[in-house]
Amino acid sequence: MHRGRNLMTDPGRVTDTRYSHDLLLHDSDDDLVTATQAFVGLGLASGGRVLVHGSEERVDLLRAVLGSHPRLDYGLDRDLYQSPTSTLFAYERALAAEPTEMWVTGTVPLGGDPAGHAAWTRYESLVNEVLGRYAFHALCTYDTRTLPARTIAAAKAAHPGLSVNGDCSRHSADYLEPAVFLTDPLAGVPDPTGAPPSVVQTLHGLEDLSRVRHLMTCTADSSGAVSRDTVEGFVTASNEVLVNALTHGAAPVELAMWVDLARLTCRITDAGPGIPDTLTGYSHPQTVGPQGLWVARQLCEDLILGNGRDGGCSVLLATA
Repeated sequence: MHRGRNLMTDPGRVTDTRYSHDLLLHDSDDDLVTATQAFVGLGLASGGRVLVHGSEERVDLLRAVLGSHPRLDYGLDRDLYQSPTSTLFAYERALAAEPTEMWVTGTVPLGGDPAGHAAWTRYESLVNEVLGRYAFHALCTYDTRTLPARTIAAAKAAHPGLSVNGDCSRHSADYLEPAVFLTDPLAGVPDPTGAPPSVVQTLHGLEDLSRVRHLMTCTADSSGAVSRDTVEGFVTASNEVLVNALTHGAAPVELAMWVDLARLTCRITDAGPGIPDTLTGYSHPQTVGPQGLWVARQLCEDLILGNGRDGGCSVLLATA
């Protein structure tokens, strides 16, 4: 365990020394470098491994200042952050396999189109659910010169801590727990319901699964242009959710699927009592016990659990 961050003792100060997930808002490269140096220094002093990631330009800037160290690694976003879900579970698998304290700093690859920012801010929120049980520290750097106000607001809601120069952290008054964040408009959860679905099916028992899987696959192949691997992963994830709905919820189970050229979306609802924990399936599974939802979350970009106003569980699945 590390020696502790430079934490003040006022009531608004974050005091957990095992896990931290902080947001640094900066408006100059000098502020970025200063905060990154402090954070990396804390990580190396802890005895843990430190990763600095970003674009080529950003990594070049920081490497020139930070230099080299046996426990300091550099990485490019194009290699490490290919999609929010794959990145999230890659960190989880690494931490579960080797419980070494990990320190990570950089900017998630938001891209130039603000429409794509929401998926990465959902990732930022879910980091707290998925990685919060590990010895993990993150300093996420957001440049206020280039990012829109909505993205900054979502980032504040997704990070429990606000960084001050990279070596101390204050609690974010705007922070929302992941289950709450996913219901907030800032999360930008996909809503396909403005268009008529490509597939509508009602399932009354497990014997209906094979027929529905076949229909989903054929419709995706004939109407969309996503890869065969994506289609197979999406249908497998949907099947896991359907099995859960029929086994732990109650029939009838309704499925609606939307097929766009580059995206598949599905909503599955059951008539059961609902689900107590809408973040079920994010924890790395034990060697025994059910793993269906955890597996399903690996196979599609979004899997959002919710409860209907009149009862029942509603699950939204979507590809990237």
